[in-house]
Amino acid sequence: ETMIHHLVSPICILCSTQTEVDFRVLCHLCICIDLSGAILGYSKFLLRYAHVSTTEVYRRLVWVHGLLRVFGPFIDTAIIMHKEVQLHGGLFGLSQALASSGGFEHRSTRTDMTQLYFWAMTVLDAFNLYFFFVIRQRATMPRHVADALERTGCH
Repeated sequence: ETMIHHLVSPICILCSTQTEVDFRVLCHLCICIDLSGAILGYSKFLLRYAHVSTTEVYRRLVWVHGLLRVFGPFIDTAIIMHKEVQLHGGLFGLSQALASSGGFEHRSTRTDMTQLYFWAMTVLDAFNLYFFFVIRQRATMPRHVADALERTGCH
């Protein structure tokens, strides 16, 4: 799961350079992911080396992960996709415009990058939503069960 997440993230970054989306949206997305990554790393440190309540760490992490890895990126993804679909003439107008203009070869590379970007963002958003549900489940577990999962290395 982590490997897929770290393989898809660079694809999103590279493909985002081919979009027409405002730079501020992409910066917001990067800030959300970087800040939540730093907080996630700190939380893992607390879970392994500090003597703090496992469920309390997960309860706080639910809010951080929910806001910075689910809600924020979902909104950014919607803005990015709306802008790209609007720019290319709608969902169904894109293929018709490319075929009728005779410029299919010229635009196909751009369309391929956009499609790859949509798929990569969809995978990344799906993984973030999955991890949110895992963290939320851990936050609602009894403390001794969550502690046992952390001791056995089941992350």
